[in-house]
Amino acid sequence: MKRVFFVTGIIASGKSSFMQRARTLGFKCVDADKIAHSILASYPNEIAKILDNSSFLQDGIIDRKRLGRLVFNDDALRKKLEKFMHPKIKLGIVEEIQKSNGIIFVEMPLLFETKDYENLGEVIVIYAPKELCLSRLMQRNNLSEAEALQRLNAQMDIEEKRKLADIVIENLGSWDEFEDKCEEFFRSLN
Repeated sequence: MKRVFFVTGIIASGKSSFMQRARTLGFKCVDADKIAHSILASYPNEIAKILDNSSFLQDGIIDRKRLGRLVFNDDALRKKLEKFMHPKIKLGIVEEIQKSNGIIFVEMPLLFETKDYENLGEVIVIYAPKELCLSRLMQRNNLSEAEALQRLNAQMDIEEKRKLADIVIENLGSWDEFEDKCEEFFRSLN
């Protein structure tokens, strides 16, 4: 029987760590960001045209850091990019779900923001408060507080995501504590 879980949260909440554990345990995992990266690689000139800006292209290839700085500083550009990207990402995710059986985990950072995935599966929110994610993001990505806040503020508030979740897995303490909570969830699937 097919069972689909969409895994979301905010940046630096622990989604990728949860997904890595799911992969290690042999579950089918789909990463929306990897699908997005493939789309970016396939459509650099179209994206430059849509955004009316090619400053993020280097030898015809998208420099994702430059693109990120550009769109996180301009809501209108970010919305244009999302309008182009999201339908293609959804198509890639749906194709992966259709060709899989059993339990499937889909890492989808902007699940609630897009509203395109309702009724396709259960929603797991990996929860950590915004302040904790801010410090993790600054350290992990070597960002200033302002840069990290731009990225966090581009996503729906984690407290709102928590309210919309079917399942919440908290990531508030140490790595070992989070890993124990993940293991408890995975055991519950048997």
